[in-house]
Amino acid sequence: MNNITLTNDEKIYWEKIFNSEFIFETECYKTCNSFCCRWDSEDIPLKIIPKGGTLFYLPKEYAYISQYGKVTENNPFIMKAKLFDKEIYLYYKHCNDDNNCNIKFSRSLYCKLYPFLPVFDINGNLNDIKYISVYDVTANIIGQKTPCYVIDLKTKYLKYWQENTEKIQLLKEPYTLFYLMVGNILHDNYVNTLTDNKELMSLTGSIFWKKWEKLYLAGRLVDKLQFQKDIENLYQEMNSKYNFIYTL
Repeated sequence: MNNITLTNDEKIYWEKIFNSEFIFETECYKTCNSFCCRWDSEDIPLKIIPKGGTLFYLPKEYAYISQYGKVTENNPFIMKAKLFDKEIYLYYKHCNDDNNCNIKFSRSLYCKLYPFLPVFDINGNLNDIKYISVYDVTANIIGQKTPCYVIDLKTKYLKYWQENTEKIQLLKEPYTLFYLMVGNILHDNYVNTLTDNKELMSLTGSIFWKKWEKLYLAGRLVDKLQFQKDIENLYQEMNSKYNFIYTL
């Protein structure tokens, strides 16, 4: 894992993120048995992927939480993507909570945003929100309902955030904005690759999920070359707009 030293301004910024909430459905987990932490549903019968949600951390976010929050004993896994001659990272850990969302380590921004991914343009304008979890995205594409009722509140949160921009102002900081925009690129890449797979899309029920799980783990549901090209294009736009230099 890379050692990351935060500046004082970065510490202050991540402290604000750490102490902020973005989805405000009080105790919603009680209606679905903490579905977002467990991902244990008969409707999504995964056999290989471990039960439980996945918490993604931005590198600087994890550096802050490691020092001022709570982390699990085991090191996180690292997800990488190419950016010219560099690599960008996400850290991730599996979460299978058994205590009604009172998880034993600090929640990530990803967790606080669930189930929505805010979709910003390069100027920081909020244009849309999309589902943030690959399972929710997939279920929505195949017309399958998940136990998370907050998903149905998409219109509410899009309107709320558009009318109360101070609630998501923190997310427009260039480093965080870049990662959120990469998330949107990945979302659309995945949706296009999945829906173009006519053989997989012809399947239903548990047969679909069995085939999907194998293809997903094999990395065949993302067009990696297109993903890399789109990230590099975004980086050039960010650099031009904000004099943005990507650092871990």
